[in-house]
Amino acid sequence: MMFAIVLSILLNLVALFAIILLYVRQNRLLALDNQQKRRVAEMEELMSAYMEELKEENDAFLSSLTKTAGEERVTEPPSKVRMKAMEAYQSVPAIDPSIDPSDHSDMAELDMVSMHRAGFSIDEIAKAAGVGRTEVELFLKFNKNIE
Repeated sequence: MMFAIVLSILLNLVALFAIILLYVRQNRLLALDNQQKRRVAEMEELMSAYMEELKEENDAFLSSLTKTAGEERVTEPPSKVRMKAMEAYQSVPAIDPSIDPSDHSDMAELDMVSMHRAGFSIDEIAKAAGVGRTEVELFLKFNKNIE
């Protein structure tokens, strides 16, 4: 009989411990859920404020754009702009016949910048140098930035 009482008390203590443990876990879960809801609400508030700010900036930009577009139309008609663009596209540099890309045998002797200034195309320079077209383009761009 004494064994049954001790066993009953022991089982009651284990059950009480399990109940307390489950209660603590549930409270942690509820706290995390509430914290997540607060963070989501805060993020929504920040995003809406950011979107409102972007909308205001966009409206201000559009109003200034329409204002400056009207001023630009008064200063120069579009036909002059088109003529300038056509002239820029039609101008082709003259090719210097004194430089022959086939005469250069190795890269050390090849001056890509002078060939480019002389009017050789990028493909011709790449072929003469024995390198790819992209490498020549990059070299010319880097050289242009240095000058």
